[in-house]
Amino acid sequence: MTIAIIGVGLIGGSIGLAVKNSKLKIENIIGIGRNIDRLKLAKKLGAVDEVTTDIKNGVKNADIIFICLPVRLIADTVIKIIPFCKKGAIITDVGSVKAPIVEEVEKFLSQSRYPAIPLSHNSAPVFIGGHPIAGSEKTSVKYASNKLFKNAVVVLTSTKKSNKKALNIIKGIWKAMKAKVEIISAERHDEISSLTSHLPHVLAFSLINIIDDFRFTGGGLKDTTRIASSDPGIWADIIFNNRSNVIKAVKKYVNELSKIENAKSKKELYDIFKKAKVKRDKVW
Repeated sequence: MTIAIIGVGLIGGSIGLAVKNSKLKIENIIGIGRNIDRLKLAKKLGAVDEVTTDIKNGVKNADIIFICLPVRLIADTVIKIIPFCKKGAIITDVGSVKAPIVEEVEKFLSQSRYPAIPLSHNSAPVFIGGHPIAGSEKTSVKYASNKLFKNAVVVLTSTKKSNKKALNIIKGIWKAMKAKVEIISAERHDEISSLTSHLPHVLAFSLINIIDDFRFTGGGLKDTTRIASSDPGIWADIIFNNRSNVIKAVKKYVNELSKIENAKSKKELYDIFKKAKVKRDKVW
């Protein structure tokens, strides 16, 4: 199996290291990107076996292609590379927003000369939406790890047009990287992520922005706002592309804050905080 990784940063590099550390039979891993120095670092670290800045040449022999780029670039990149992929190639991604990407790619496939037909030796390339819920505020390949996805949840999206064989192949690759795979709709993924991932980033950015004196801070603020050190460009992209769900999440949060604002007794506050503690303790 030959794997191509477009965008060899933290996630892309960790995919390369993890599949090498798995029991998958990998013949070659090709790192594709625009910055040759970053690609050379990825090769030096063992995340990929060869590198290229020529995306068309890089994907032509790949059986599996992981697109590890900012959300705004994923659908366009899929559409760009499809004519140059080998027959039967499977393209997947790691984007934190799924519905807009899946919708755009499937629309292209249904309207182009590359229809989403059942996977076979003579089939056109197909696309499976994916999102590994793993990573950190760091983005460079130098932070990549072959254990990043161990016990992490990876969401794969399924639609009426999804190729089931390709879906199972991608599922198998992620499971070989020790991840826990969940298959749900792209719309449901985005709804859940707006609360569990996107809103926390919005809150961390907002909390830091309202503080103007950091002399009396401790571990609590540091832990709560760690993700405010995330790449602002990446997160502006994510939030914008899932904005309808994020707006709903913000409104839910404001409603919860209003309960604290309007509490008339210590007992009311205690009940609010106790409910949260019990819920969190059940998860972690």
